[in-house]
Amino acid sequence: MQIMDLVPDLRPVILAARQVRDERNSLERFLPNVAVQALSYRLGRRRKVDQTVPVRAFGSPATPIRRPGIVEVRGELPAVTPIVNLTETDLNLEFILAQQLNGQQVDWSPWVEQAAGLAALATDNTYELMRGQALSTGIVSLATEDGEVHEVDFGIAAEQKIAVDAGDNFWDAFEAGHEVFHDTSGAAAGVFVTTAKTYRKALSSLQALFPQQPVGQTSLNAYAADRGLPSITTYDRVLRAEDGSKTRIYPEGYGTFLPAGDSIGRTELGVTQEAVQQVQGQILSPLEVAGMTIQTLGQDNPVERAVKAASVGLPVIQDNEDIVILSGLEGTV
Repeated sequence: MQIMDLVPDLRPVILAARQVRDERNSLERFLPNVAVQALSYRLGRRRKVDQTVPVRAFGSPATPIRRPGIVEVRGELPAVTPIVNLTETDLNLEFILAQQLNGQQVDWSPWVEQAAGLAALATDNTYELMRGQALSTGIVSLATEDGEVHEVDFGIAAEQKIAVDAGDNFWDAFEAGHEVFHDTSGAAAGVFVTTAKTYRKALSSLQALFPQQPVGQTSLNAYAADRGLPSITTYDRVLRAEDGSKTRIYPEGYGTFLPAGDSIGRTELGVTQEAVQQVQGQILSPLEVAGMTIQTLGQDNPVERAVKAASVGLPVIQDNEDIVILSGLEGTV
């Protein structure tokens, strides 16, 4: 299929599709979407200003400090391009046939807008799956159409990836992991992301500590707060791939300490070749080139119509000192 104009003005469809989000994809709070005028990602690690300077006497020169800056590594942004084919039923609706027979221009707007929304959701889900990998392993593995697997490693230190031994007490492991976070980040964690199954493990472990008392969410939160530990947030989203297989976005048995400020990086959405062509065709302005775009496609023999979303992007952990990952929590007691 080739590019085919199916609506009078594609720009409103593109801008609306860029705002489409699945409200269940809550990991975006830690790696929010940011449109960038680039084709590559930055592994930028912001160095914190944790320095002091000596008190100086009046009239003496000021003491210079090192600028925070960033350590920068670049790589190509991977492409995400879902296509929604309009069905034979869509193509054979009576009024569309009537319009075509009368030589009238068919306005496909309702179908294009619906398909663009579906393609945008598929794109959003793909980035959410990448965010789950980044936050649970510190690595994003990209399987391309040719079967090759490419890994992007965000350089999280080995001591920040803690494998918990089977039989360890959950709360001992939780507290030890938080101490590592405090040492590397310089502040207490604000949240601990894990699964509902691990949360139930935390409840049962707490019940074992206080067998004579009822244990629930309130008592668990109070116990964690009394020990200076972060609140526990559960995430259990499951996605279905094109082949029907199901994948957890955040894996079982893992838990991630993250800062109170939530964001430890961003999901960089770059410039696609499709968007560049749309700027040249005056569909989009140069300021709108970055981010996901929508194309309408078609052919007449056989008759086919489709809507494609085009995006290049990657979740990028920039503050890799502000994350500690626990694994093996399913074996704790």
